[in-house]
Amino acid sequence: MDEAPTYQLYIYLRRRVRIEPGRLGACVLPAGWYVYTGSARRNLAARVRRHLRRDKPRRWHIDWLLTRPEARVLHVRLRRAAECRVNAVVCGSIPVAGFGASDCRAGCGSHLVYLGRARPAAVPAITAQRQTDPGAIAPE
Repeated sequence: MDEAPTYQLYIYLRRRVRIEPGRLGACVLPAGWYVYTGSARRNLAARVRRHLRRDKPRRWHIDWLLTRPEARVLHVRLRRAAECRVNAVVCGSIPVAGFGASDCRAGCGSHLVYLGRARPAAVPAITAQRQTDPGAIAPE
């Protein structure tokens, strides 16, 4: 089976926000750290750059979060494994059922996971102080 390259966005939400991501309806996300797992069959770097932009049309669930001024992507990891396999090993809680997983066939409850208030070990301390340049990251 051909697997699309996978990325994980480590997002810091500086305060609680209310968003309405499409058919999922209104939801409230607590402040803290999140990881969003996604994939792109083509143009992975372009997809990640799009996610890092604040000004964009809201196309995917994650756009509703990333266009908020309270949210900031502070670290990006690229992976050579299937999206759902990468997502399955993330330890945390599901803040919104179905978020980013509307086309998921593996039964993931969500592709957005709340990690809590403390900086995750996967996010280097220096990275947490600036926004990541997607051109500077390499697949793991």
